[in-house]
Amino acid sequence: MTGVGDASETTHRGVQWRRDAGSGISFYDADGDRWVRWRPGVDAPPRPPGWTTERVPRPGRWTRWRVIPLVLVVGAVVIAVIQVLRPSGNQTAKEAKASEAMLGKCLAQHGTVNGHPRYSSTPVPCDSAEAAVKIIKVIPSTPGSPLCPSGAIGVELLYNGVEYPHVECAQPIRPGG
Repeated sequence: MTGVGDASETTHRGVQWRRDAGSGISFYDADGDRWVRWRPGVDAPPRPPGWTTERVPRPGRWTRWRVIPLVLVVGAVVIAVIQVLRPSGNQTAKEAKASEAMLGKCLAQHGTVNGHPRYSSTPVPCDSAEAAVKIIKVIPSTPGSPLCPSGAIGVELLYNGVEYPHVECAQPIRPGG
């Protein structure tokens, strides 16, 4: 290693290195036949031992690149905790009210499923040509509950989150209904 004033040169692992007075480090690129200034991230050979540059400034602790992901993760966790702790409402009670509201209403037939008629979940006017059945009674479908009256068809309108939806007992209002 040779040093003149504040500048110095050395050869490390077959590569010539030069350090100038301003702490800049360069290496000689034999392929490009030129001196290349060393910077962090530059594809360069290993520096000679003890040849460090000035400390590269790091971003502060609370930059937006650190705060934004942190805020998003905390927000997602808060929403998840709220959804777990807060009940979504009693779906069974909502289904019971909706089933009772169907009493006296008429439903249209929309095809069949496995040979059984399929009815719409929204009522239609009872005097319309589409009306196939009229809801005459609503009973719970829990095990051991009563059956529909003789001549009535049991219709279950499915409701998300309800294990045993009520059975709407429907009386045909036209032939084939």
